[in-house]
Amino acid sequence: MEFLPIIAAILFVDFLALISPGPNFVLTSSAAVSKSRRHAVWTACGIAMGSLAWAGAAALGIASVFEALPMLGFVLKVLGIAYLIYLGIKLLRSKGFQPNANQTTDTTSGARGFWRGLLVNMTNPKSAAYYASVFAAFLTPDMPIWVLVLLVAAIAAMSLSWHVLIAISFSASRVQTRYMSVSKYVDQLCGGVLFFLGLRLAWDSR
Repeated sequence: MEFLPIIAAILFVDFLALISPGPNFVLTSSAAVSKSRRHAVWTACGIAMGSLAWAGAAALGIASVFEALPMLGFVLKVLGIAYLIYLGIKLLRSKGFQPNANQTTDTTSGARGFWRGLLVNMTNPKSAAYYASVFAAFLTPDMPIWVLVLLVAAIAAMSLSWHVLIAISFSASRVQTRYMSVSKYVDQLCGGVLFFLGLRLAWDSR
């Protein structure tokens, strides 16, 4: 029980970071209102898988890996910035919600949503810095393995629950009906957020 305060502290910090709107929130909500609930839920699963990977890597000492291989961190940062800016530009050029184009029976929609969610999360350089710094701040070298496993599993479960909730909420029919009238502007707003985040990361990494 001596480790419960540490577990609670890390999960509380993660919860605060989770509910703060960012690329994952924008991606999930945009997928829910412009594509389908299924696509958005799979996107949420991809994001959760990314959180699982980052948390697991942090628990295994990702900070020391990046310190030993700085080029890997640089490449990841460049890829993350480029991908966020690309998604931002794509949404900024959106023509809005088009039912005939988006409401299809495409069986690969779920797979595309999953991989897109995973890619956005894994190529966000702030994810690496966040998980590495949080784990480094609270954990100690003598931490039992069960604590690390519990933390990683809990972080992934929180990420999945939150983003699935977003996917379901934003895919409600009444939300879609309202969205159709303002979809172009919502997409442009989401695109502007992603584009700004990409530029902000580029500026911070100078």
